[in-house]
Amino acid sequence: MTYLRIGLRILTPCMMALPLLAQTRIGGGTCNSASLNGNYAVSITGRQVTAAGTFTNVFQATGFANFDGLSKFTLTAAADTLLSVGAPLSWSGTYSVQANCAGVATVTTGGTASLNLVVYNQGSNLLVTGTDPTYYYTGSGNTQPATCSTALLSGSYAYDGTGYGNTGTAVNGVANGAGILQFDGQGKVTASLTVWSGASASNLVTASGSYSVSSNCLGSATLTDSKANNYVMDLSVTSGNATATTDLMATFAQASRFTIDGSAHTVTADTCSASSLSGTYSLNLGGRAISAAGNFAGSYQGNGMATFDGHGNVTMTGTDNTNQTAGKAFTYSGTYNLPSNCSGAMTFAGASPATFSLVVWSSGKQFNIIGADASYVYSGGGGIARPDACANATLSGEFTYDASGYLLTGTAQTGVGDEIGVIQFDGLGNATLTYTLTSSGNAAASYTATGTYSMGANCLGSASLVDSTGKTSALNFSMTGAYGQGVNLIEAHPQFVRSGAAHAAFLNPTQSIGNVASYAVNSTPSGSVFVLFGQGLAARPLGATSTPLPSTLGSTSVTVNGEAAPLFYADSGQIDAQMPWDIPGGTMAAVIVKNGSSTSNAAAVWVPATGTPGISVYSNNRAVVVNQNGTVNSPTDGAAVGDQVVAYFTGGGPVQVAGKLASGAPAPSGLAPVTGNAAVTVGGAQATVKYIGLTPGSIGLYQVNFVVPQLAKGSYPVVITIADQASNNPVMTVSN
Repeated sequence: MTYLRIGLRILTPCMMALPLLAQTRIGGGTCNSASLNGNYAVSITGRQVTAAGTFTNVFQATGFANFDGLSKFTLTAAADTLLSVGAPLSWSGTYSVQANCAGVATVTTGGTASLNLVVYNQGSNLLVTGTDPTYYYTGSGNTQPATCSTALLSGSYAYDGTGYGNTGTAVNGVANGAGILQFDGQGKVTASLTVWSGASASNLVTASGSYSVSSNCLGSATLTDSKANNYVMDLSVTSGNATATTDLMATFAQASRFTIDGSAHTVTADTCSASSLSGTYSLNLGGRAISAAGNFAGSYQGNGMATFDGHGNVTMTGTDNTNQTAGKAFTYSGTYNLPSNCSGAMTFAGASPATFSLVVWSSGKQFNIIGADASYVYSGGGGIARPDACANATLSGEFTYDASGYLLTGTAQTGVGDEIGVIQFDGLGNATLTYTLTSSGNAAASYTATGTYSMGANCLGSASLVDSTGKTSALNFSMTGAYGQGVNLIEAHPQFVRSGAAHAAFLNPTQSIGNVASYAVNSTPSGSVFVLFGQGLAARPLGATSTPLPSTLGSTSVTVNGEAAPLFYADSGQIDAQMPWDIPGGTMAAVIVKNGSSTSNAAAVWVPATGTPGISVYSNNRAVVVNQNGTVNSPTDGAAVGDQVVAYFTGGGPVQVAGKLASGAPAPSGLAPVTGNAAVTVGGAQATVKYIGLTPGSIGLYQVNFVVPQLAKGSYPVVITIADQASNNPVMTVSN
């Protein structure tokens, strides 16, 4: 295992920065006030609602917040209310973040708001709820670029947002909008948006004007349509650079008609068509009904999945809650069209016909919809990034979340209720929530809830939770993210309905297990070596000293689907182990670590049926290649064209071998070639492969013997491909 350990130990330090805890956990970490540090684009929505369920004012702000990493923050934004559009807002105060990534912020200057917050994605994102004497707030924040300019916004952006219609200073209904914003990079902008407020599109907005973006990533735009109606946008850039995609938060308002708060995303495809949407996407969908008098008239919250056939047909399935009924399954079938500008429409016929505006972004990987039927004005969307298959272990670890909704008395909506907190999933079907509830007429209060959950193979799940007051709530959720690092959720109880999203606070458990050489996730076939990162995995560093490999090092053991995994190495933050040979390929496996009396959460790992090679590396991304003369290939000791060299890797997958391979035992002395079609390139040039398979006498290590192709002197990336699965691309040096 000499060459495998070279690559592993060189790369380990950058993966070991997470603080360690006594509790054994796969993945995870801790937060503190330093987790929030720097500038974050923020969007905040506020609602003022009477006990009778009447809106008396609304608030929507876009801007940025600066956290100093210690205890102080400032927020600078432009705010829309029923009284004004784009009014300057300046808050400052103090904040703190606990180890579980939940915290509080108190506004002491510019207002007197009390805010609850949670942090996720290792401090890159945050969620907010809270109150001041006027509003109940919800909001979010994302890290910003170091600097921005007007030129940063260039091209087409898919925009969607939710808000309120108003007449003068009175709310008179819902207003949601979706469409395309076109920025020219030089200060000119055009908006083509459909604004929905009832059973039909109430307003098709086509307007143009000017915009600017300051170095602090805040911007504004003024637009005018053909009827001389004026519109104002306030912008805050959330990500981007001059050569990649850029996202932004934006409010879009027309005085005395509507104010909408949303986000815009770069349309990365040159053109769209029906085929741009193809496959199964996660789905979240929310609906609101507000009367012309500004009163609650109904709510809808659903999640599930949307399946597009790439030819104009779509089916949406899942579970929904309304203020009338909860936990009802739905299936809607309809059609969609998508013009080349990536802004189209969806139509559903049947007993409750509905029509939606549709915008697509991220090269067809994401969509958003705004629409209406006879009961609600809807907003929602989804993404194609979701796990290939799910199990209980897919939902594992610590997630921070928020959920926003309505209080119920019978079927009447009597106010707003927002919660924010932390959910801990153990991967085995048990969940614990710690959260703060902010609701109409009540002081903010903290609760805990425990219960069970289940996740289906289709990545839709449910949970039943009992809170610290004895009340039972039902949750329905759908997984998002390629590795299950996100969850859309809806929550129902006889006294409320809420919807929201949860996000892995840190690198989630599935992403914390990878190919030992490349760290690629879900890339460890049976027999190969995987690396696992976490907290409190072992009492002290220990390495195996004999073969067959032990299943226990000190007090640490690992199981895969209940079977003991052979261990190479274990310390408090990392374990190297072999995937047992008899774990079936093409299946989802559950990995659990035990350290003495402490047992970790279960983590889901996809075990490929074919090879997923990871080339062993050392130093600064150097491939572990042994030259023909037996030396290790290096910048000063290259291989000549025509030489036969050996590269070492893991994740080779099934092999042809006489007899049975034993987990933890050395490979047989004879050849054991991989069964999948294999190839090697150096600098893109095809190399002649002499042998590719298990390294005799090794455990989980593979090698490929190949002839260096005709190349000029220099260093070139090496890529191994097995069954169409390409490896990482570390470099080797060619000497002539």
